[in-house]
Amino acid sequence: MSNQNMIALKNSIIAILSLIAVLLSQSVFASEITFSSINPFSGEENPERSGLMLRGEIRPGDYNYLLDVIRKHTATFLWNRTLILSTPGGDVEEAMKIGRLVKGVYGNVVVGPATGTCVSAGFLIFASGATRLAETGTVGIHRPYVDPRRLTSLSPSQATALQNDAFRRARSYLQELQIPTSLIDTMFQRASSEVYWLSTAEIMEQIGHYAPWYEEFLIARCGLDKAVTKEYFETDNPSLRDRVVTAEKCGDLMTAREALKFLNRELHRDF
Repeated sequence: MSNQNMIALKNSIIAILSLIAVLLSQSVFASEITFSSINPFSGEENPERSGLMLRGEIRPGDYNYLLDVIRKHTATFLWNRTLILSTPGGDVEEAMKIGRLVKGVYGNVVVGPATGTCVSAGFLIFASGATRLAETGTVGIHRPYVDPRRLTSLSPSQATALQNDAFRRARSYLQELQIPTSLIDTMFQRASSEVYWLSTAEIMEQIGHYAPWYEEFLIARCGLDKAVTKEYFETDNPSLRDRVVTAEKCGDLMTAREALKFLNRELHRDF
């Protein structure tokens, strides 16, 4: 074999090994996804309110990992349809996949000091919940980014185009979720090294405990009283709790069939 052919063969082997390394790196899940009965706010155990906790950086492959966990414990997940977030963020593409699953099952998303914060791309998952609950200083936003593993084999112009496309779709997705434009702009104005922590007013009034589309459903079909709900979350008045819980349980029952249908489609999809 000539030296030229040897060099070509060597380069081919190196290219193949590099590709294998990239594929292997993408198959390693960064997140820890397990069921937890810890109350994200008090830190106390409550087995009756077990939620699926996503902890760690979000990386390519985590959506399929999440589906694998749900597939093994489908009944447990559907009982509460709750996702507890404890993530510094990560790949925006994967976060949107997870967010669409949460939205599709009318999920509840919770962030609390006892379990950790939710930052960056994690906000896209938080915003996807039919109900969202978090304390001040636990949800942070900044410009989302594409996981570097997706950029390994791209030229600078290709990497820029991919990142810009991800920005466009992330912005469009947040608009679809009816997140206020002012918050979306604040998110994209912050570099990935800067975090803007949402205040209580921003979480409860601008984002809302209920997604706007779900809140209107609860008002129309389950008798949700917005004034009662607002007073309950502002004052924690126990006399109002039953009225809020009754409306939410009504919503859970009325969305159960569609949630199951959506989840089954995702669990049996050929990716």
